[in-house]
Amino acid sequence: MKSVLILLIAFFPFTNYQPKKEVKTYDLATAIEQKLVEYNVTGNSESPHYYEPIRITLKNKSNAALQIRIPNGQKFESVSPDIQDVITTQEELIALSEEKTITKPLLGMCIQQHNSAPSSKEAYKLGGLATGHLAKLTQEIQTKEAFTINAQYAIWSLDDPDNLYAIDGFDQEEALHFQSFTANLLGVSLEQDPFNEYDAIDNNEEDSNYDNRYLVKRKVGGKFKYKFSKTSAVTIGMFNDQDIVVKELYNNPETKPGEHFLSYEFDTNAYTDDVYYIRLIINGQIKINYEMKSKRS
Repeated sequence: MKSVLILLIAFFPFTNYQPKKEVKTYDLATAIEQKLVEYNVTGNSESPHYYEPIRITLKNKSNAALQIRIPNGQKFESVSPDIQDVITTQEELIALSEEKTITKPLLGMCIQQHNSAPSSKEAYKLGGLATGHLAKLTQEIQTKEAFTINAQYAIWSLDDPDNLYAIDGFDQEEALHFQSFTANLLGVSLEQDPFNEYDAIDNNEEDSNYDNRYLVKRKVGGKFKYKFSKTSAVTIGMFNDQDIVVKELYNNPETKPGEHFLSYEFDTNAYTDDVYYIRLIINGQIKINYEMKSKRS
């Protein structure tokens, strides 16, 4: 009797054991083609066009859990011809349980500089994968985790090499890297560095981080007051009426907790549009959007 009881105890766990089901991974294009998921992509107005410009909503239509892979270099094409297409700058893996729906912003950048950046109303459809120079550049952006204005101008430089000299944000090491990397892709030589109006960040937020101020002919600027609960990456960007960033005015990736006064300024002789939008961007999210009108407008 004792031996029978031991046998039953030993057998019981195996009779209740069920192997864990394997969760299959599909590229987004394959999952759509096989009707495993429904998808919807729109612009993301809460983030600038060089960070998380779009949101994707995925619904699992299958009867099993699955994982969707969105590769680096995946293009999303705007339905509107006036809005920029977007390319992802980081691979994403999205887990979907049975019949689950999830919405997620995607790290990416805009491709056509002279079109407008997407708003939350803009619709996108799945495009192809990047090849050649563009694929190499988006992989480099992911490797460097450079989801920045410098990297955005590097992407635009593939179509217009004159933009190589616009890769001149506050992080000069990063700027020089992407100038050189992109120039090598294009097979062009960089001339002597043009005048750059930025100096290194000294972590004194009450300074404007604007170097060689005596060269500014008509200076205009302002100041944002903001209280931080944790160490944050902070950028102040200047955008035109197409929501395209035209200048980085401030950058500190290690802004400490507490109240800070963040100053910015620019030369109105160099930037002559009637309206610009000065945006305080914290950890990739737009927190303040200030409209600055020219006295000419």
